[in-house]
Amino acid sequence: MPAQRNFGLDLARATAITLVFLSHGVTALESLGVGVDLFFMLSGFLIGRIYFRAQADAEHRPGTFTLWSFWSARWLRTLPPYIAALGLYALLQLRFGNNAVHLYYLFFLQNYVGMDGFGPSWSLCVEEHFYLALPMLGFVVLRVAGRKNMLWVLPLLALAPQVLRTIAVLTWGLPPNWYWRTHLHCEGLILGVWLAYVFVDRRELWQRLRGPALPLAAIPAAILVYQNIVGAQPVAFQATVFLLYAIGYAAWLRLLYDVRWSPAAASGRGAKGVIQGLALASYSIYLVHTLLFTDLRVLVGAWPRGPLKTGTILLGTLAVSVVFYYAIERPTIILRDRLLRRA
Repeated sequence: MPAQRNFGLDLARATAITLVFLSHGVTALESLGVGVDLFFMLSGFLIGRIYFRAQADAEHRPGTFTLWSFWSARWLRTLPPYIAALGLYALLQLRFGNNAVHLYYLFFLQNYVGMDGFGPSWSLCVEEHFYLALPMLGFVVLRVAGRKNMLWVLPLLALAPQVLRTIAVLTWGLPPNWYWRTHLHCEGLILGVWLAYVFVDRRELWQRLRGPALPLAAIPAAILVYQNIVGAQPVAFQATVFLLYAIGYAAWLRLLYDVRWSPAAASGRGAKGVIQGLALASYSIYLVHTLLFTDLRVLVGAWPRGPLKTGTILLGTLAVSVVFYYAIERPTIILRDRLLRRA
């Protein structure tokens, strides 16, 4: 593993994919699907650091930051595995007749147009829309408010999805599958960018955030407990829960960033390797796991229900996802890095 990897961020990424993986693989754990919101927080933070550092460099070296350089770096990282996954979905659709994908999936429109398969891809749409909008939005905010005022402008922008959801609740009502829609579910990405701004420009504040992060980190667990106790939640709570998750996961990220672990025992080194491996392969796992869950269930459909059947499906899905990482995702990362070095 690369020595410069931050273990705390790897732990957050591994936790997010584990939550999502189990929520789709084990019916009783479907409430763990909120791991998607942890991915939003991580994506906002990581892409925000790249953006603010590039903007700072451009102040000293004009012309080093362009919209195309920002977008091409992201697209070369995310699009090749995504397109390969779409091809796999289309291929297995011919064999199993489920998890259909459509041409508009290539343009990340399914979170608005509709989905017949590849259910988790709604969150990929949200992220890609955000990657597209971030540098343009950042340009406007920097020109109008200035870089220093990002400190309060970004938290205000993070409230925009909540305001839109509240207006919908009070007027025409929330649309079906509203949480797929980018404009109604992007506060985690924006708060992640805010944390990135604080990390890059306000390091003294970054250090002070550890204190309030400790109690706020309990929010996601408290929400899950509440949801499992209450059952059907009021619409007002449903319309607010993603803002609460974003705040809680922002606290997680701040605390996890400082986590360091250098185990001496072989068992500890093995556990650390598993965590880093899950983090590295998390995008590949996310791309193909629901397809594999569905089709493996067909293949072992005659097996009796129980731990053996569930375990076989989970382990088989994980194994194929890792193969996808080494066969598709990792080579495209290497190719992207070579292309960017030449640019």
